[in-house]
Amino acid sequence: MPAHNQYQYSEPKRPTNWPKIILITLGIIILIALAVFFITRNYVGKGTAAPLDDETREQIEGLFNNTYYCSSDVYNCGNFTTQSEAQAVFDACGPGDIHRLDADGNGEACEGLE
Repeated sequence: MPAHNQYQYSEPKRPTNWPKIILITLGIIILIALAVFFITRNYVGKGTAAPLDDETREQIEGLFNNTYYCSSDVYNCGNFTTQSEAQAVFDACGPGDIHRLDADGNGEACEGLE
């Protein structure tokens, strides 16, 4: 009778349960995808302003294009840092002083600014 060597024979390998591995992997992927979806859904759009109406959009575009919004009273002397900025708006909006930048009517806007 041959001697039995305990290291000579290995235990038979268990068959790999591929369907179980695939299902667990898919479950993990789905959970990660759902987490990413809900996290990004809650943060996308945070801090953004509501859509602008046409009047506000015109005002903002005017400031960037060195043109001014002259359809209604939207500027006051507090909007400007210098008298020359206020004067530019006053001159660009033509006669009538729709923004009431020239309190005394002498043609000089926001005279209190330097």
